[in-house]
Amino acid sequence: MILDQKEINQYLQDYHNGKIAMGQGIGLKALDDNLRHKQGQLTIINGLDNVGKTISILWYFLALSIKHGNKWIVYSGENKGGQLVRQLIQFMTGKYLQDLTLAEVFHAELKIKEWFTFLDNERLYKSTDLFKIFADGDYNGCLIDPFTGMDREYTHAANYGFLNECRLFCNSSNKSLYVNTHVVSEAARRTYAEGSEYAGYPFPPSKSQSEGGQPFGNRTDDFLTFHRLVGHPAMGTKTMMFVRKIKDTETGGAVSPIDKPILLEFNNGLGFTIDGINPLTSVVASEIIQAPITPDIENFDNEIAPF
Repeated sequence: MILDQKEINQYLQDYHNGKIAMGQGIGLKALDDNLRHKQGQLTIINGLDNVGKTISILWYFLALSIKHGNKWIVYSGENKGGQLVRQLIQFMTGKYLQDLTLAEVFHAELKIKEWFTFLDNERLYKSTDLFKIFADGDYNGCLIDPFTGMDREYTHAANYGFLNECRLFCNSSNKSLYVNTHVVSEAARRTYAEGSEYAGYPFPPSKSQSEGGQPFGNRTDDFLTFHRLVGHPAMGTKTMMFVRKIKDTETGGAVSPIDKPILLEFNNGLGFTIDGINPLTSVVASEIIQAPITPDIENFDNEIAPF
């Protein structure tokens, strides 16, 4: 089907008149200068195991929800939904779950439910199944966590087929899709060079070191790498966010310097801080204190989420 010329003309007119909208930020310049959430875009994320990819991106989603009311659907094949909701509640309130009253916990959970839907991870989904579920709901963004947690082939051709499905889904639905990926073994063996202040610790992976290789960098709009120096006395609680690719810089965002990632301090599990600022708790901490409700103790999952 030939693209309607009116669509092209409208874009040119809007661009000329300065009406091209910027992507959404979270109100924190240190992050917003490099990363913006944009509807209908594909974002690939990579990183070594246990660096905080899932928790970091969910924190970012929560910040966008608090500021803009965004709604998300999450398929996380490696984490229990209850664990992730517990972490989101702690991020949102700035308090540990056990320091909240049970009424406060459940009011916070209701707020999280307004913004987040979690898929059952006791089954494997084909990509077509996930995209149908994503398309049928009222969501701004979707997360597949991880790419390897689906029922599909992992050949070079199958990887390109999946990426083409991702692009088609984003284009047809105008929903944003984020995909977490693991890295190849080579990336896990690579360390900072002798003489570096981080000598011997794992080196951040590149785009091409994602499982599936460079096609994941080629076919995406934006690309993020999360990295953490697990066990390092000073950096062990700091997640490095590298913005590797921003396809559309006109609507905000920029590639971060290779030697100066955005640092997200874990803050003992109470919401990441950047340059000492937590953009979440000042907004919502007081809003969850409402009239008491009767908690559903039987269905409450209070397990501890891994970092």
